[in-house]
Amino acid sequence: MALTETLANIYLFIWQKKILKEIDQNIEFFGRYKDQIFFTWNKSSALPLEKFLQDIRENHANVRFQMLIGTSVQFLKAYIENQQGQLYTRVFHDPTIQRYTLPYVVGHSRLAYSDWLLSALIRAVCYCSTVDEFQQERIYLELTCLINGYSLLFVETHVKHFFNYFHAQTMRYSRHQSTYDKFRRQWFNFTAQQQELSEQLQKFDDNDRLVQFSYIYDFGPKCRFNRDFRRLWSEYFKKHPILSEEGSKMILTSKHFHSLNNLLAVQKRSYTIQQ
Repeated sequence: MALTETLANIYLFIWQKKILKEIDQNIEFFGRYKDQIFFTWNKSSALPLEKFLQDIRENHANVRFQMLIGTSVQFLKAYIENQQGQLYTRVFHDPTIQRYTLPYVVGHSRLAYSDWLLSALIRAVCYCSTVDEFQQERIYLELTCLINGYSLLFVETHVKHFFNYFHAQTMRYSRHQSTYDKFRRQWFNFTAQQQELSEQLQKFDDNDRLVQFSYIYDFGPKCRFNRDFRRLWSEYFKKHPILSEEGSKMILTSKHFHSLNNLLAVQKRSYTIQQ
């Protein structure tokens, strides 16, 4: 992170607390990413909001900001709108960017796009407040992979895995809003649990109690290997003060084999030219 960005975060944190205090009193939404801030305001008139922001501008003359007030906003990749008192959200696609394009990745593209597709589906269910918007976004993601050369088997495998995680196979083609709301709450709870797990792992890492192993993986039941490895680890280090399950956390990651060309290629020896 650049020093200017760090200093900006420190400075913005001081005066954004005033906005957060006002928002907490009125049960509003607030979001900030770097120098972009958005929050909701459900009062009948915008005059108190304009006065509130003007007071901040006068008390903090060094902070220069552009104020935009409306019933809708695009924040990062989310479109948020107030539709007659109802919160409506969906995934926002920048019209200046060509549609049906995959993000550029470096390295193992198939593995990277597998993770991207799963992340994009999770983002879709979290962002889309209606089942129709979610289904449109799901179809868009599937078409994006197919147009860029990935097989139908690749798409079907990953999409089915996404829905089977909560045993919601019928949700893929469902148009029932109540069923979608239940499916959506499950993913909200899942993301919250992942955030808690990430915080716990960070605490173990800060105390030098996080153990990470990488192993070569090409094919076969990877989940069974992870399960057997953890079982053996638990048996051997059950009473260890640090390496036991209670004293530390373990992360297993797999590495793919290189291509056959890389394995069989022989690097040419370097020669020095004598003068």
